[in-house]
Amino acid sequence: MKSLEFKLKMRDGCENYMYLWEPEEGREIQGIVQLVHGSCEHSGRYVDFAKFLTDNGYIVYSNDLRGHGLTVKDNEELGYFGEENGWQTVVEDLYEITKFIKNKHKNLKIIILGHSMGSFLVRHYASVHGTEVSGVIATGTAHNPRLVLKFGRMLAERDIQKNGSKHRNETLNKMSYDSFSDQFKPIRTKQDWLTRDEKIVDEYIKDELCGFIFTSSGFRDMFEGLLFITDRNNIKMTPKELPMILLSGRRDPVGANGKTVVKAFEEYKKAGIKNINMKLYDDMRHEILNEVGKEEVYSDILSWINAI
Repeated sequence: MKSLEFKLKMRDGCENYMYLWEPEEGREIQGIVQLVHGSCEHSGRYVDFAKFLTDNGYIVYSNDLRGHGLTVKDNEELGYFGEENGWQTVVEDLYEITKFIKNKHKNLKIIILGHSMGSFLVRHYASVHGTEVSGVIATGTAHNPRLVLKFGRMLAERDIQKNGSKHRNETLNKMSYDSFSDQFKPIRTKQDWLTRDEKIVDEYIKDELCGFIFTSSGFRDMFEGLLFITDRNNIKMTPKELPMILLSGRRDPVGANGKTVVKAFEEYKKAGIKNINMKLYDDMRHEILNEVGKEEVYSDILSWINAI
């Protein structure tokens, strides 16, 4: 696998830190995967998955999202998208990256794959820019109750008014993340909900660019994004023929152990999305790309994108 890291300037001057992984010379290129990481992590954690894809003929592009990884100028920016319209700004970043990819690689199919918060972003992307890609993969996703999302947004907005947009609110964090490991008690660490692979969990905990607390404006933006993708009118904007697949673990607390993944699937079906599939993996937790038995997930993703 060949790899390259570079910065890509967005329309407002923000430089997204980019990763490019390519097959070795001489291998026939099958297509491109645009990978979107989750909250409180970064694209550098996806090297193993990228190697699998490049070994099978796919080019992989991924960016550290605003407020994440090496895109931030300092740690104060971790979990901060911007003062206003942060979520929409990140979605438009993804669109700019798609255009950059298309300019570099003519006539190759592009599949956009998002994990966790990245899955929410690519589902939003599918509603507004779905004609730009050949398929959408959402891993570790969910369809959250709108009343809960509105309550979370209200708490975040109140905290912004009181303490500023970059304040880190423990209550919001507990509501959003800290309870995820409760179902696995007794637990070894607070991050046990991520995966059964203890090595991955320990690496995540040691990584200073992982596991941080979102800013209040970051929480507000994420709740607004979740409200967007759970709005039936927005779901209906997704191109009806666009191939989509939802993949999650049956023990993923983000997806309520599969329940809200099924809900998302059903909402897409009701909206008339014709080519949508779903699979839940027994015993797997949140990070199915880093789970024990991830080879099955890798194989399923490859089979799906090869068939597009």
